[in-house]
Amino acid sequence: MKTSAAVPNAIFGQNSFMIRNVVEDQGKVVFICLITVLFSILPVGYNIVLLNVPEKVIQSFVFDNFENIFGLKLSPTEESLVWALTVSSQGVGALIGCILVAPMSKFGAKHVLMCYNNVILIVGSLLMFVSYWMAFPIAFITGRILTGVYTGLACAFAPLYLQQIIPKNIKGSMSCFLHIAVCFGSSLGAIFSLPFMFGSDTTWPILVVLPAVLGLIMLSASYFIPDTPNNLLQLGRYTEAIESIKFYYDIEDSDEDEIIKEYWDMVPEMPEQLSLCSAFMNSSIRRGILLGMVVSATQIFSGSMVSISYSTEMFSAVSFVDILVPFLPALGSIISILLTIPALRWVETRGRRPLLLKTLMFCIAANVFLLMFTLLSSEKSGWASWGFAAAFFMYGVGYNLGVGPVAYFLPAELVPPEAASASLGAAVAVNWICTITTTLFYYPLSKTIGGWSYLIFIIPTSLFSMILWRLLPETKFHYKIDPLEIRLLTDLGPSIAPNYGTLDLDEPTLF
Repeated sequence: MKTSAAVPNAIFGQNSFMIRNVVEDQGKVVFICLITVLFSILPVGYNIVLLNVPEKVIQSFVFDNFENIFGLKLSPTEESLVWALTVSSQGVGALIGCILVAPMSKFGAKHVLMCYNNVILIVGSLLMFVSYWMAFPIAFITGRILTGVYTGLACAFAPLYLQQIIPKNIKGSMSCFLHIAVCFGSSLGAIFSLPFMFGSDTTWPILVVLPAVLGLIMLSASYFIPDTPNNLLQLGRYTEAIESIKFYYDIEDSDEDEIIKEYWDMVPEMPEQLSLCSAFMNSSIRRGILLGMVVSATQIFSGSMVSISYSTEMFSAVSFVDILVPFLPALGSIISILLTIPALRWVETRGRRPLLLKTLMFCIAANVFLLMFTLLSSEKSGWASWGFAAAFFMYGVGYNLGVGPVAYFLPAELVPPEAASASLGAAVAVNWICTITTTLFYYPLSKTIGGWSYLIFIIPTSLFSMILWRLLPETKFHYKIDPLEIRLLTDLGPSIAPNYGTLDLDEPTLF
């Protein structure tokens, strides 16, 4: 028994008893959340890293067919621009997906996440697959844009789905699993894209069509998993809502009102969502949305998407050991998963604000070192390539311990529940605008100015960090507490401080 408790205690510390109890009592809903998030977000990470390792192979396909179809012989500068556009096309699609978040929210988070979005994934994957046989790179880019639309919708609706069904006591820890799912998808994409797997010039069509399999699985599963109780209650479909609560939480009670009350006790009510325009009319909500947008921009401008999309190019530029370079994306993704495990504990015990800000400082310092070692490597300093690898690992530590996982759900916590959809939609839109910007400009800049290209990460991230240091509130305890719970916490006093933090009843919260 001691051994079985050791792992949760190591990960979650003094909160482990609470999390274990929730998992034991609500194991079914936790399992459904984990599987749904994994299968929904895994293709996001997979498609982000997809073009990294087989870069030369797919570049050859794109450039050669451009010449065959359009009679254009691209210069090296034009090739770098076309390739940057190809890589960033996923970001263009994701931005389109963000625009669709508000109109599609009327269908409910579950239906969008498990049904409609997977149709988009399947179509996009098949387009990239058939582009090989058609020798038509435009079809490949169109398919990548569609997988980007999938990405934008998945990144917005997965947190909303979690908010509607996950018990509030473990919401932060479960939300960190979004980041783990992205890393897991990236590791699979990196492994499958190795030349001896599916990354060769004849097998890459299999590589690009594999996410369609997950789409088919999710489409099939959607018929067996009901809509969320929150959405059904909002639609006034109470009988279906009762059945949904029983399905997710195994609550057996003859009194329907008691079943609904027990559900609201576990999961805070998600009211009908405001549109982005309506949310912006309220000054306090507008402030929260804008801060969420800054958080999202900071996550990307720290260098996250570029490091995933161009890591092989980055290491090749510093003359790292050639035989190791193709394996680095897979190794980096696995390390990212391991590094995120402490974040599951720290996001609940140390608070969102300090975890985000401290790890941001770590990322900025790492980018400075990346700049320095890249410049030194151009002077034929062999040790500089290993210094670059150490700085890259340093960045991974900072990003995966805080910046990466926290930025996925923090925008929704900075606003009242009725504005969560608008805030997440805006944050994800900014996330992908920044992704397009960084992935589009980094590659050509790295070819022209070398190590100085890291300034596009250092300068914006430093500015955003100063804004967040001044304005970002702590959101961990910013939810409504029942008066009975307040009296209980007050009576218990200092003895509960290690687990629940300081409770100031006079301090106004964001909600």
